Amino acid sequence: MKKLLPLVLARFLAISLAHADEGTVDVDIRPQPLAAALESLAQKADLQLLYPADAVAGKQAAGFSGTYTPKRALEKLLERTGLTFQFTGPRTVAIRTDGSASRHSAAQIDESSPIDLETVVVTATKTERPASEVPATTAVIDEKQISQMYNRDLSDVLRRAAGLDVQRAGTNGIAVINIRGLGLGRSSTLINGQFADFLDPGIGNRSAIQTVDWDNVDRIEIVRGAGSALYGPNAMGGVVNIITKEAPEVPNVTRLFFLFDSLPTYGGGFTTGGTVDSVGYFLDFKHLSSDGYKSAPEPAFSPGAMGTMMHSLEKGEWNKTMAGGRLNWNLSDKANLKLGFNYLDDHNNAFDRPHTPSDGQYGQYSLEYAHWLTDDDQLTVNLSYRDHQTDLTFDSYFYPFFLTTNPQYLLKEDAKKLSGEIRNRWNIAEGHTLLVGFYGSQDWARRRTLNLVSGTLDDHPRNDITNYALYGQYELALWDRLFLTMGGRGDWFEYDLDNDVTGRAARQSYGIFNPRGGVRFKFSEEISLRASVGTGFRPPDPYGLTGARNMPFYEVRPNPSLKPEKSDSFDLGLDVTTPFGSKISATGYYNHLTQYQLLSMHLEDSRLIYQTRNLGKVDSYGAELEIQQKITPELGLFVNYTYSISEAASDSPPGVSGLPEKGRQLPLTPRNKAAFGLVYESNRFSGRFEGRYVDRQYIFGDSRNDPAYALGSYVTADFRVTYRHPIGEKQTMDVSAGVRNLLDRRYETRFIDVFAEPRVGFVQLGMEF
Repeated sequence: MKKLLPLVLARFLAISLAHADEGTVDVDIRPQPLAAALESLAQKADLQLLYPADAVAGKQAAGFSGTYTPKRALEKLLERTGLTFQFTGPRTVAIRTDGSASRHSAAQIDESSPIDLETVVVTATKTERPASEVPATTAVIDEKQISQMYNRDLSDVLRRAAGLDVQRAGTNGIAVINIRGLGLGRSSTLINGQFADFLDPGIGNRSAIQTVDWDNVDRIEIVRGAGSALYGPNAMGGVVNIITKEAPEVPNVTRLFFLFDSLPTYGGGFTTGGTVDSVGYFLDFKHLSSDGYKSAPEPAFSPGAMGTMMHSLEKGEWNKTMAGGRLNWNLSDKANLKLGFNYLDDHNNAFDRPHTPSDGQYGQYSLEYAHWLTDDDQLTVNLSYRDHQTDLTFDSYFYPFFLTTNPQYLLKEDAKKLSGEIRNRWNIAEGHTLLVGFYGSQDWARRRTLNLVSGTLDDHPRNDITNYALYGQYELALWDRLFLTMGGRGDWFEYDLDNDVTGRAARQSYGIFNPRGGVRFKFSEEISLRASVGTGFRPPDPYGLTGARNMPFYEVRPNPSLKPEKSDSFDLGLDVTTPFGSKISATGYYNHLTQYQLLSMHLEDSRLIYQTRNLGKVDSYGAELEIQQKITPELGLFVNYTYSISEAASDSPPGVSGLPEKGRQLPLTPRNKAAFGLVYESNRFSGRFEGRYVDRQYIFGDSRNDPAYALGSYVTADFRVTYRHPIGEKQTMDVSAGVRNLLDRRYETRFIDVFAEPRVGFVQLGMEF
């Protein structure tokens, strides 16, 4: 049998190559970027071409025309490009750099198990690089993984990621991310590489990750570790980059779907897109309505509270309309223009308070122009605009002795963010790349709090913040084994803040510089070691700079001396691919955060004085383990585990709140966290069974990590199965079904009494044509 196996596999390879030579195709390729020429040939010859984007970046195709077999056309197209190709199936071709094809013998090729080409990432260096060459801790959640999950918003996708926690905050459950335990608001969200968060953290109601439709996402790249050297504010724990879909390479693909679950939730939508000549488009639309979330079934008690926290016994409800899209236009052989947008219209009643309707509209619009000045020099210009409009009517949430069910306040949020970036990537010489860029943004944030009982305007802050930055990065690649990056970014901020109710104003400016460096050494194609060091920062809170109300019994005093928080970050990692098909990534990390912003309190002439000050320090350290195992060509296993210590590293002065005692764990940071699952994928069937374990967490306001008030640990599980049935040459119908929260666990997702949904069954019908 052992002697026959190589002969059988060799015969299979010969048959595959013979199929590649069968038939001819008329080819007319004009001079253009190699990636575009490959796409054109793939459509004409009905081929599936597999290659890392970095392999073709910056390469040009010489024009040619005539009648060729697919094999001969590929040979002509790849002449003098340094690339080779190999048929791994009758219509599937793997393209690689010279020499890499020799690593795969005929005995390794199997049509049912195509060669696993490497993931290409952008976020870690702002340039397309294979993940095995990036000296940073990265993870990618791709379109296929997202489609195998049952999501209620995009934040659900992130819950399975190592080193990252998603918490609900605010009245309506704003999803905020916490990377490596540094706390909420200390990691950055990007949309297509552009910073999407508002610099005024008081603007909330919906975070950026909740305003993008998950069906419009190509992949999510997560980079753990300080990222301010490339992305500026808040990137102390890391960055999450949401990359939306681009146009399909075929003339048109349309997909319709309808969804129903047991809450009940119902709705539907469509995606459509295609490419014709030099123009490609993608459009996404959906509408969902739901009876909402599980309400808090009983009152709860919070440490330090004067009475009982009361909650609605009614379920919340919501409906949302989402849309998104991309337009790609190849202006010439060397220039490309991309337009993109994401929009959410959201109406809901909060699930933890009675009578708290919220209405919001959120939009994100972007433009990207890329031009190859030469074969080794690319100029890119980005413009991005974000608009946030919402009205939230709410009651008085907490009273010691009674609960009002009448709306008392109307909060109106109006925020806009305009940002732009121009960068130039220059391949100086073989293995040497220089990236330089300029970034600028302007934030306009307005909030009004109306007292509906008295008819007065209680609060009206107006915060304008300008941010300019220059950054540079040098990348070195030697012998295909050593990869080095080093660079830094200087940021300049100007604050123009005022509140016409309190009469408080602030005019501040400051600058900060953040360096970064990283190295990866590949002992072989299967084993590599990486390390990185960097710094990060979080700008001063506008609320802390201006203060707020001045009442007879208390005052929120401004602090014009407030400084940005700073962090130093280190990590060391090992990536291994075993002979058994396992991919293992292990990382240890350490972060030290200083100038932590805390709210101090003291008595002054019988009045309580509040003021935000830089009084705290935090240490965060731990380990992350990620394992992927291919069991069969169709079945795979994944496991990740995070161990995180995130504790106060300094004693807070008397009368200061916001951090626990020195050596105690920070709130909402589980010490142990794990995700695990099985994934099956074939032509007709796919399925995903997964579970999550989250350790005990401590709540806000608990300075001593008191177990009596801790959120309990839990294990939850989900599964989804899909059957795809062909109904025509290029048409399919699919049916998906599954259960979310299979074990019906009752667990809290916020500091107190905000519960996850109960067990939910769902069915989804779809058609693609």
